[in-house]
Amino acid sequence: MRSWLLPCLLLAACDSRSNVQAGPLQIATPTPPSRPGEPPKPKPPAPPPPAKAGDQMYTTYFYTASEAVVHGYQDKTRVRIVSLADPLTKRKAGTIWEGTIGIGESKTIPTGAGVFGLLSDKKAAILVGTPSTCEAVGYFVKDEEGRFRSNHFFTQMPRATYSPDVRMVVWAYDAADVAIHATKTQKLLARKSLDAGGRLVLDAKALADLGNDTVEISSTKSPVGVEVYYDEGFIVPSVTGSGSGTDFYTFVGALTQGNNDLDLVTTDDNAHVKVTDLDGGKSIYDGTVKAHGIHVLNMSDRYVRVQSDKPIQLAVAAYEHDGKGYAEHHFATGHDGGGIDNDFTVTTPEQLWLFSYFDHNPITITDGQGNKIFAGSLDAGNGHGLTPGLGLYHVHSAKGMSVMGGSNQCGADYSPAAGMFAVDEAMLKVIQQVTEARIEEAKSRGVTLTPQAAEAAPITSQEWDRYSAPARAKAYSHMTVDEANERKAELAK
Repeated sequence: MRSWLLPCLLLAACDSRSNVQAGPLQIATPTPPSRPGEPPKPKPPAPPPPAKAGDQMYTTYFYTASEAVVHGYQDKTRVRIVSLADPLTKRKAGTIWEGTIGIGESKTIPTGAGVFGLLSDKKAAILVGTPSTCEAVGYFVKDEEGRFRSNHFFTQMPRATYSPDVRMVVWAYDAADVAIHATKTQKLLARKSLDAGGRLVLDAKALADLGNDTVEISSTKSPVGVEVYYDEGFIVPSVTGSGSGTDFYTFVGALTQGNNDLDLVTTDDNAHVKVTDLDGGKSIYDGTVKAHGIHVLNMSDRYVRVQSDKPIQLAVAAYEHDGKGYAEHHFATGHDGGGIDNDFTVTTPEQLWLFSYFDHNPITITDGQGNKIFAGSLDAGNGHGLTPGLGLYHVHSAKGMSVMGGSNQCGADYSPAAGMFAVDEAMLKVIQQVTEARIEEAKSRGVTLTPQAAEAAPITSQEWDRYSAPARAKAYSHMTVDEANERKAELAK
């Protein structure tokens, strides 16, 4: 494992509380396009280095509205959370928390709003937003690899079962044997053998004593998905574990206003979509949703399956009913479904947050009617927030980025930051393959090439075509050779 630092964003605080309409988000101004003769724009500062020189640390960053919950998946995982210097909030750079977490342990760090560095010597999952201070949240769980579908999850439950309608649902996309334990006491909460399409539900009574406690979900035979439902406001992964697909299972509840919106969102193609009630098999919807469009179904307390002939995205999020200013946060999945992309279709009740992973990244945003509402350029590590209001928005960029939709400071989601780490981890393998190939090619010509010299030159288009599959197979499949060389330069620092 090699030590590296990803670039970090400069974001300031959202200034509203739960279920109060938010004002404009104060965020660093995006870099305008360069003009001849202008000096280079300043880069945002990187996080401080690990506590001990020479330590090998996984390092990434995350945005949160208030706090971060780190889930440990390996014993004696050393974790450090750092704040970044932010002139807008006058926040100084430095360590917020540093400590060790064990297998199945969770640590809640009250960070405040903004972007923060996460350094860990072993992989860990991170839940952001207000997962422990506001119980009205909903999300599908991710593991330490950033996967929605896994054989092993840890997740911290919201602080209170404030309604008899809250629940946790484990979805078996293929036959699976599932067990749920309370990690603190090792008490078995539930065990069940599930057929494909089956589910295991922990109701409010079973969850009543687990406020802010961690639970462990394990599965044999096949990986599963886990839905934590204490409110609407989340994307739904497909049965493949991607945020985009043709087959989905989800629970659509009644919190907080008695019904929820199920949002069917299309990308580049018209899609014929069927929505079926799993308890009885009754058809709820059978029709076509136009490309780059949305169709909303309002319902209460239903377990549903959504099938489509073309890839779509699915969300349980207020849109047509109680949508404006609804307190929630969800990361957009992107058209590839990994959360890092250059093409997004995303709903929001009020605000959008944009994060770029690459330099000189032109970004445009249009609304559902095709009106341009934003155009600008962000460098690697820059962020920008805007308040376009309730709607469906299309975000396009030249290079990889992430997008969050939401409003206020009540909501929770798992950060896509692990996806960028997965890209960089794969990039190290690509760099190694390119370096070895260059040494062998030089040897065939009677030339001795050192590993340092072989690695120094940028990756060529031909080399990227030949060796890029491991990196592009991760969260960001559209990665170009120019973006690869940007990441290569960051990894060499």
